[in-house]
Amino acid sequence: MTGAVTPPRLAVLLAVVALSVALAWFSWPRPDTLIRVTRGGVAMVTDAYGRTAPLGDTVYVRGGGARRTIRVVNEDTVKHQLAMFNIPAGEQTEYTVPPGTFGGACTAHPTNKHLTFVIR
Repeated sequence: MTGAVTPPRLAVLLAVVALSVALAWFSWPRPDTLIRVTRGGVAMVTDAYGRTAPLGDTVYVRGGGARRTIRVVNEDTVKHQLAMFNIPAGEQTEYTVPPGTFGGACTAHPTNKHLTFVIR
């Protein structure tokens, strides 16, 4: 029978699909850090590995290469300032920054209204 799907062919097909998905996942361009400000001004931080946490006083940005990419998504209905980043309502912006420590006011910060980025 020509063209029949045998268990070995199915196994090879599944292996090719799994490898393709893995390669796409690891090579897909994504930011080193994602900050999402939800409606109401609550901000969450997601690192390059998909770990999410509430916005703290200090955001550590780690990644590969000489510069780091930070994507800020503002889903709120008002403009927010996150230290050195100003994000209009309903927009997203991506920044590429050099290593260093940067700070400033933060309108989405729940405690002291100050935010520091440590770029490594």
